[in-house]
Amino acid sequence: MKRKRAAHVAGQPPKKPKTSSDQSAIATSSGIEHPVLRRLYPQVLSLRHYLLSRLPGSSKNRRRKILQLGTTAGHDSPASPAVDFELGQLLDATVVGVPATTVAAYADEAVKAREADFEHFSQQLPEGSGSTFKPGYFLQREIVDFVIWLLFRKAHRPSHLLCHGFHRGTARAQHADLRAALFIPGIACHNHNPNVEALKGPLWCRLHSILGQGGDRIMIDLIVDCGIFSSINGHPSNYYQISGLPLMDIKSEATTIAPMTTDNKAIPALTTGTRKLSAITFVRSRIFYARPALNAKGGIRFGMRHIHVLNRFSAQDNDKHTAHIMKYLFPRQFGLHNVFTSKNDSRESAMLFKDYTLREKEISHAMYRETSKGGSTTEQIAKWKGRVPTRLRGEPTILVNKMRKLNSKCSYVELLRHYCPVEVGSTLSIMNIADGIGLAVVTQTGLEELPSLA
Repeated sequence: MKRKRAAHVAGQPPKKPKTSSDQSAIATSSGIEHPVLRRLYPQVLSLRHYLLSRLPGSSKNRRRKILQLGTTAGHDSPASPAVDFELGQLLDATVVGVPATTVAAYADEAVKAREADFEHFSQQLPEGSGSTFKPGYFLQREIVDFVIWLLFRKAHRPSHLLCHGFHRGTARAQHADLRAALFIPGIACHNHNPNVEALKGPLWCRLHSILGQGGDRIMIDLIVDCGIFSSINGHPSNYYQISGLPLMDIKSEATTIAPMTTDNKAIPALTTGTRKLSAITFVRSRIFYARPALNAKGGIRFGMRHIHVLNRFSAQDNDKHTAHIMKYLFPRQFGLHNVFTSKNDSRESAMLFKDYTLREKEISHAMYRETSKGGSTTEQIAKWKGRVPTRLRGEPTILVNKMRKLNSKCSYVELLRHYCPVEVGSTLSIMNIADGIGLAVVTQTGLEELPSLA
């Protein structure tokens, strides 16, 4: 015989069983799967799970509070439900990238050194700054100021995002329109930093107060050692960074991916290790200072040059032309020379990067290298020309075909006349001025040499 459940106390409703809807979808998973951040940080967590991992196991009340923020179970708190809901969104929409060196920062020696830095920082504050610096109960704004001071103490020009807009100097060097309540010894602010204001905002202050005693230590480690990313409009795939080292200054933690051929075989001759993103630059001399292409009448030819791959392979219904154009767009996927993993031969170009306008010779060598094993028959060559790697099939191929169609319909001359019109009056005045000093004027019909009156 089953035992009957005792009736609940009069005046009190029965306990509501917990369901899966009481927690947000992001709060139930510890790790964040993001392809870019995973390559830069060995551990990517939501802000909620990062704080839970730093709180001691004995702090059951604080851990329960962090878990219930933004959920239906946390609406019984004395704070405003709207504030708790916003805090829950902050905890789930903010991603923390934890670098591999963060573990060493949790050692006892590192803790003592950081506490000594904080004591040294508090002693340098001027009187009347309004800071108490009671050990274990630092304010959020005091923590952010201390982090900026600490970063400048470690490096002359730190690249940390919170240091942008600050430089070494005195408070007198600050502009008059900036807040006078900024007290960072030896540091002056000359530009507004929205990331600093965001971390000093009411939501982060409220979150800091929930962490309780020892929460200042967690906040300092979070801001100094980790990268903090906030989602754009709540989208789980798009983030912007608000704290930490810029992504271009972080070395990828993932294994270097060698260029692959269409047969999924690596080419050792091209593998040199992946370059950092900051090392890949556009060659300005080729983009802005190159000589224009001229037509038969000597006028400037607008749009793509006749040797451009989009003009040489213009058949819209030819799949082989699409595959050939994709070799120019995604050379690394086809095992060709690229800016990410390949070295530049100084005998071919004096520039840091090669000129990839024409790479027919390289494509031909790659074709004969891969088809020579089977005798380089006509059937094998035709099959190789139309082959596309698995990663580029589907949507990438559709986008390339759409780009080809739009390029064939685009009139670059009419676009230039519409967005950059040349007025007749201004043209004549420019030609009159150039006539007096003997300059060459570029008109709509071509390049005209104006004789000098001297």
